[in-house]
Order: sequence, then C-alpha cells, then structure tokens
Amino acid sequence: MKRTFAAAVAAVTAGTSMCLAATMGASAAMARPAPSAPTATLRVVLRWTYQGGGRLAVITGCSQRGDARVISSKLLPRTIRMSKGRNLLIKVTRKTKPGKYAIVLLCEHKHKLPDSVDVKTVRIYKVLGAFQQPDQPALPPHFKPDVTVSSGPPAPHHKKKPHHKKRKKKGR
Repeated sequence: MKRTFAAAVAAVTAGTSMCLAATMGASAAMARPAPSAPTATLRVVLRWTYQGGGRLAVITGCSQRGDARVISSKLLPRTIRMSKGRNLLIKVTRKTKPGKYAIVLLCEHKHKLPDSVDVKTVRIYKVLGAFQQPDQPALPPHFKPDVTVSSGPPAPHHKKKPHHKKRKKKGR
C-alpha cells in the first residue's frame, strides 16, 4: 500500500510540475511577442494617367523608424532616395512611352541594405486627339509633395573628351 501511495504522489507531482512548466513557457511566450518583419507601403493614388501633362501621386511608408525610402522605375530618369519626406509627385512628359510601368519602393536602413520592398504598377496612355477620351483623375486635394520629378528616359551618358591630344614626336 505504501508503494502505490508513493507512486501516486510521484505521478501527481510529476504531472503538476510538467503542467506548471508548460504554463510558464506559454506565459513567457505571450509576454514577449516575436518582433514582426519590417514592411514597406507604396500607394499610387492615380493608377493611370495620360502621356504629356499627366501626374502621379506616390505615397510611401516604411514600418521601421529612420529607414530611407528608395523609389525606382523605368518611368523615372534615375532612382530617387528620400530620407525625410514621404510624398513624391511624378509629372509625366511627352517623352514617356505609353505602357505599363512598375514602381518599386525599397526601405533601406542606415547601412543602405534593404529591409522591405513593395511594388505597384501604373499605366500611361497616349492622348488621341481625334477621339474623345475620359478625363484623367485629379490628385487628392490634401496631397502635398515633398519631391517633384519629371518622367522620361534616363539622361544620356556623355563620354569625357580628352583635354588635349598627344603630339607625335618628329623623328631626328
């Protein structure tokens, strides 16, 4: 009888300690949730516009404080790095070819390595003079851009010309 009573006490004690360990582990996990992954938020207010005179409002956001916003697209002549502001206005010129363009947002931390990425597509239409086309949507009234960029192909790369030509020495 003593053995069965001792075995029962040991089983209850072991079960209680396992139950307490499980609840302690669960409460520790609930007390400190795992940090969420950084996110990037890219919003293009106008999903389409016309070539020559159209405008696109780009609103960016990064979940990590202090991240720089890097916006790139074939629509833009160069990559735009915004360290302070979050609103970008793209003016579409006549040099921009009609079609679909992807706008990419990279959130970079202080070591210039990307944390997170977001991609949106926009469409540029050609203005057909002889046909009646719908009016392009207006920008939101509260939108104030921090940076304004004109679209178009990238600036041509100029090769440096030598400052002077080397003279040939005359033979003696």
